[in-house]
Amino acid sequence: MKVKGTAIKTTRDFVKTKYTKDYDKWLNSLPPESKKFFEGSLDVTEWFPLKEAYKIPILKISEMFFSGNNKECAEAIGYYSADVALKGFYKVFLLVASPNYLAQRASKIITTFYQPSAVETVSLSPNSTAIRVTEFAEMDNTLEYRFGGWCKRALELSNCKNVNFKIKSSLAKGDDCTEIVFTWE
Repeated sequence: MKVKGTAIKTTRDFVKTKYTKDYDKWLNSLPPESKKFFEGSLDVTEWFPLKEAYKIPILKISEMFFSGNNKECAEAIGYYSADVALKGFYKVFLLVASPNYLAQRASKIITTFYQPSAVETVSLSPNSTAIRVTEFAEMDNTLEYRFGGWCKRALELSNCKNVNFKIKSSLAKGDDCTEIVFTWE
């Protein structure tokens, strides 16, 4: 599988912003096959191998800054990524888009940044929605929680209150799909 450079940049910038003094320590902790993607300039339009450029660096972030709590780590990175992507110009869009429409857009963003993948939106009710990932060969729990954190923050930025999510099914655990259900008031 491949991941777009934009997602790699966000991961790198998360460490640079949140753990500035430990950035070099994190970078140097990466194996050479991962470290090379973060040294020098990073082309956000390029495709990178998911494991080496994405999964391994996130697991190192989890190990170094979250005591190995992959859930907390991935949610934090997803949250940060949504903040970066959706503030500024897109903030106005968030104020007028319905939460279900926002979830539809989020599913398209996932398929734009991760290939090959297939994601659909399931509208459940006026105060809940779900994204269903039906194709994602290298899915793991950190990716599921990153997607959940990103969508949760996007819903918060669109003025949804008390947003929560739950992973109802998981490709990483052998289910037919990953389904992440979001609820809000």
